[in-house]
Amino acid sequence: MSTETDHGEIELLVFREFAEKANIGIIADSIEKRPLGEPDILCAIEGEGPVAFELAELCAEDVAAAKSSVKNGGVATGSFSDPCANVLQKKLEKRYRSHAPIELLLYTNARVVAPDDLILSTLRPLLGSRCSSFRKVWLLGEKGTYEVWRAS
Repeated sequence: MSTETDHGEIELLVFREFAEKANIGIIADSIEKRPLGEPDILCAIEGEGPVAFELAELCAEDVAAAKSSVKNGGVATGSFSDPCANVLQKKLEKRYRSHAPIELLLYTNARVVAPDDLILSTLRPLLGSRCSSFRKVWLLGEKGTYEVWRAS
């Protein structure tokens, strides 16, 4: 398993990719990793000011465990499930400290085999009005960046 520092570096890389692709005016030199208890990233958006982002990789725990096992000389076994509901539920249950509005950025990488449209069709019905902590939910997928949900 990676260290917290490694995880933070990955989150910064993912967020910088999102900032480039989302085209929502994120000021590149304002992006900073935040301490535990706060959302993962704090940045500034042109014309708006500070916005915090919580990040979550859409990767099933069984896929992550299998990858780790193979990396350490073992074999991958198990049935691989759709991680969307579990990852989203965990994020919706958490509470964050931030003076800025908070948005959720879900992202995929090589450990997810589902196409973006399938992920979107799974996430949207799960969200409804359940995102009290977040004003928007985003997906940084294999093919693009999508605003999945926004508070009304």
